[in-house]
Amino acid sequence: MNIVKMFEGLSIYEFQAQFKDDKSCTDLLVSLKWEDGYSCRYCGYTNYCGTKRYGERRCCSCKKPESATAHTLFHKLKFPIHKAFMMLYLISTTKKGISALELHRKMGLHKRTCLFFKRKVMAAMSSLFIYKMEGSVEVDETYIGGKEKSKVGRSKGRKKLVVIGIQRSGKGIYKAYARQINNAGVKELKPFFEDHIDINAKIKTDGWRSYTSLKKTYKNLKQTKSNNGKNFNALHRFIMGLKSWLRGIHGSVRDLQPYLNEYTYRFNRHKSNGNIFNLLIKRMVNFPARSYNQIFSAA
Repeated sequence: MNIVKMFEGLSIYEFQAQFKDDKSCTDLLVSLKWEDGYSCRYCGYTNYCGTKRYGERRCCSCKKPESATAHTLFHKLKFPIHKAFMMLYLISTTKKGISALELHRKMGLHKRTCLFFKRKVMAAMSSLFIYKMEGSVEVDETYIGGKEKSKVGRSKGRKKLVVIGIQRSGKGIYKAYARQINNAGVKELKPFFEDHIDINAKIKTDGWRSYTSLKKTYKNLKQTKSNNGKNFNALHRFIMGLKSWLRGIHGSVRDLQPYLNEYTYRFNRHKSNGNIFNLLIKRMVNFPARSYNQIFSAA
């Protein structure tokens, strides 16, 4: 099944017609989950038989069954699978994203149910640490969070510190990553560099001393004065866009990292020609199941 051809440019009406019930959605999950052939996760046997439950396969050796949603991010859904597909469609195709509250209004499901499922989707949007930034890279930190009545001046208050890196492409930005950190020390910044920046990249940062320490590993790291952000125009435009998106779609967020994951995932795939749904549903199938506690404790 060529899923890319299947979903490219699909309108919401066409989507609803194609995935009108649980059976049609389960068919796609089956094709994605076992696209390389069935193999029992318990004993490795490759022959199976069907069961009374649609889309479920039972191992002919150990007799253990496995549904199309088991061990995926669709595991143990408390609502129909076709509604999960519609939420995934709305999350992936709405230009600026969609809040859990808006999903609640559109889908008629409980607010917490919508938030839980959206956070599962956001878990699938997290970086796999495969594609690192190369070439010309800029890195800086910023505080995210609104003003507080009891806090004045430069007091951090409840604001959260985030390190952001971008890969330049001419005057624009090709790729970006963001991570919430506890402080701007080397122990917090170095893992971000290791996960997201190629060791041979030409990195530009400001004069903060923690970046100076990273020069031992990243030989092409150069430091320059920020000049109130004028020497990091593209990076600061990205930061302003991120903050604007958070305020406009989600307001104040308590668990910041999943939202950083969503924003950068969308940004890095903005030229995917409407295929974010395709990419996301594959990730949803390939990611391991997550419980409510696992989702919210990991933020």
